[in-house]
Amino acid sequence: MSSSEVDILRSMDDEPDTPSKVDIWRAIDTGRRQKKRRRAAGYAGAAAVTALAVAGTAIAAGAFASKASPQVAASKASATVKPKPAYTIPGTPGWHAPAVTAPTSCTLEQAPIPDHLKMALISGADPTGHYQVGRSYPKDGYQAVVWHDGTATNALLPGDLEESLRDVNSTGTAVGWSYAASGDSAFAVPYAYRDGKATRLAGTGRGSALAINDAGAIVGDDDKGTALVWPSLTARPIKLPVPAGTSKATANGIDEDGTVVGSLDEEKPYVWFADGTHRRLPMPDLGGKPALIAQAFDIRNGWVTGMASPASAKDARGKSSARVWAVRWNLRTGEVQAVDKLQYPADSVNAQGWQIGNDKQGYAVMVTDAGTIRLPDLAAHNADGTSTIANAVSDDGRTIAGQSDDASGTIKPVIWRCH
Repeated sequence: MSSSEVDILRSMDDEPDTPSKVDIWRAIDTGRRQKKRRRAAGYAGAAAVTALAVAGTAIAAGAFASKASPQVAASKASATVKPKPAYTIPGTPGWHAPAVTAPTSCTLEQAPIPDHLKMALISGADPTGHYQVGRSYPKDGYQAVVWHDGTATNALLPGDLEESLRDVNSTGTAVGWSYAASGDSAFAVPYAYRDGKATRLAGTGRGSALAINDAGAIVGDDDKGTALVWPSLTARPIKLPVPAGTSKATANGIDEDGTVVGSLDEEKPYVWFADGTHRRLPMPDLGGKPALIAQAFDIRNGWVTGMASPASAKDARGKSSARVWAVRWNLRTGEVQAVDKLQYPADSVNAQGWQIGNDKQGYAVMVTDAGTIRLPDLAAHNADGTSTIANAVSDDGRTIAGQSDDASGTIKPVIWRCH
């Protein structure tokens, strides 16, 4: 990773302000792109998350029961927070992670691409491993794609420029964005896609949808930089509350009970619980150095992944040269861990707390409680970790999806089957 990796991670967005032929997900040779990281301005709303629980239709119940603990180089925070016990909405059944044994090896298969196109990637998948979403690369722009049990279908989102799907739940409902044009300007519009129909999310003319849970609650943002939750495909968004003095907020992931994770001011990892309370996540210790900045990117079954850095060392241009660490939080216990087995922040986490990312040799890997599983490359290995990227993992760890370069350097959508 380059000497300015912290600055790149803090400033990079998954979607640019205007369409670009440069794939932001691909621009990781100068600093690994962070998963599901977005700009967002904060909004101090009263009891906004409580409204989610009251709405009922948007939030799945969740008694987070899995006690699996991946084998990672862990360093507890010097000051842990009291764990949050409320993970169940009254009157609803508890949700339990499946009890599974970690796989020991994985095989690679290339996923099909619609219209005989040469290039595509998978950016998200549902917890069962049956659905994947992403985009292909026609001659001009990007085309959103849904994969279901090995069959690839174009998802026709309105707009003529660029589009992509970012996440999908186990019913096949996907979320993402499409660029629209107005005069000389272009802007992203948030969409959901289900049963062949695209639905423009209400309440904002511009923005992005980044994640969805099985109850259909969606998180994302608008063009004003406000972190949002849509309780359903047709509901108006709720602005997530933030502490006084917050300039920016991001909402990157949502759990089955409606718990949302993100960041404040691109420096403070944050969680909004389904009962309406919200707070900052603890900072990890990074090999004897305190973390000064951190962000939360993904959540599943109370496990949260993200990044942290001491952000202290500066080069001659005033840029940070401090290392970026992968981090994992356990919302049940309040523990935070720096994951030394990963070279970059984890791309995703499953219900067991197993993380996928790239190791220090650049290989795509899954870190489980039993050890680290290396995922095969489609072609020759590139040690910088830019040619093969695992972007999503099923709850049982048997299906992993992402992208890998073929022998010509062309991005291909791939799925690893693990046993």
